[in-house]
Amino acid sequence: MAIKDYQSVSKEIIQLSGGKENFSKIENCATRVRITYHHIEKVNIDKLKEIEGVLSVVVQGAVQLVVGPGVCNKLCEELKRKTGAELVVEAETEQKKDNPLKVISDIFVPILPALIAAGIVQGIKNILTTIASSQAIQANIVATESLTAAEVWLHQSHLLGLVNIFGILYNSVFNFLAVYVGYSAAKRLKVNPALGAMVGFITLQPTLSAFHVTAGKGGLFGVIAGVIVLKYVEKYVRKFTPDAIAVICVPTFSMFITATVLILALMPACGVLSDVIINGLLFILDKTGVFGGFILAALFPTLISTGLHHGLAAIHMEMLNTIGKAPLNAVQVMSNAGMVGAAVGIWLLTRKKNEKIAKAAEGAIPTSFLCVGEPVIYGVCLPSGFGFITGSIGAGVGGACIILFDVAFNAMGMAGMSALPLVADGKYLYYLISYFAGATVACILTYIVGKKKRYGEE
Repeated sequence: MAIKDYQSVSKEIIQLSGGKENFSKIENCATRVRITYHHIEKVNIDKLKEIEGVLSVVVQGAVQLVVGPGVCNKLCEELKRKTGAELVVEAETEQKKDNPLKVISDIFVPILPALIAAGIVQGIKNILTTIASSQAIQANIVATESLTAAEVWLHQSHLLGLVNIFGILYNSVFNFLAVYVGYSAAKRLKVNPALGAMVGFITLQPTLSAFHVTAGKGGLFGVIAGVIVLKYVEKYVRKFTPDAIAVICVPTFSMFITATVLILALMPACGVLSDVIINGLLFILDKTGVFGGFILAALFPTLISTGLHHGLAAIHMEMLNTIGKAPLNAVQVMSNAGMVGAAVGIWLLTRKKNEKIAKAAEGAIPTSFLCVGEPVIYGVCLPSGFGFITGSIGAGVGGACIILFDVAFNAMGMAGMSALPLVADGKYLYYLISYFAGATVACILTYIVGKKKRYGEE
């Protein structure tokens, strides 16, 4: 059920959270509102789960209210407006040790909107270019000195300018991904973000060849490592620098020392690490085949339900950064197929028996089918228990098909049908076959098991 009155819902959340003074930080991702409290023991988690529009509550350091896409943005803003949480100084939490996966998640999650936008427009560009190439061949169009045959057809169809803009948007993100990561990592680690972006830019410089280092060596892991070094170098330099000249000397010496360590040590070392991780994953995907695809995809719903999937963003991005494709991400997206299929099975079981469950499924299925899986996971499959298991099996079938058809993504974005433009090498039909194979198996299994359990009968 969607939230209709954000003011009353936010007021109820504040009351159940021990008052607005208990809020330290509020942020949102694609489907969740994350709240960090000063005193979590004052929060009534069970009552939060009963609030209108809250699909589920996940406690992992912060309290995550799963409310769905679009809704999370509005609720987040309303809570911020009522509590003033964004104005709270967070120095008191700086010393807390976070789970490494959460740190990685916090670095990459803010970048996802740019990646989604760039990935979607690049996907549309790829579709238009594929159509243009086919039409150019049929019309016997030849290339000119400055345009390919496909570009000539696009120009004649008044689409070339649009395609070029799409290309600019994509390149503005993926050509400078190291800069985005450097900036975000610096914010997360409480370093000057501009200096963090500078670390990212350093790794992209062609003149690195003078030090026998290739531009981009070490990938995004090298950038994050560089920002970590910057954090401690800056702290050390600031400690021994007089206040009168700190504004000049601290950034200058900090960046010089960091750049030296980055170029001579971190980039080569992280280059080896990146190669081991990427080549290792590709080896596993290649050698385990459809069996590996099944196992990996079947496990992803569990990772998503616990929020640990965000930790894999670094792997997906590094694959894009290194090989230009993200095959593991395509496998991960099949979790959406399995959960949507299971939710459809539950809807078929309950549409005439249990109006409450059926309406929850009706509200969650369209959103998840189009973009993100959390609404069906938290609103339908997990509450049923068995639906989450049968949905995971369906996801595994979809993952096996992804490997069988060698489907990969050329960008990161949402799941479901929103991921279609992201499919690399024009394998859109194979993606759809994989998706609906997983969804169909999940739906049938869920219906059979639910029928035996007499699920939804009041």
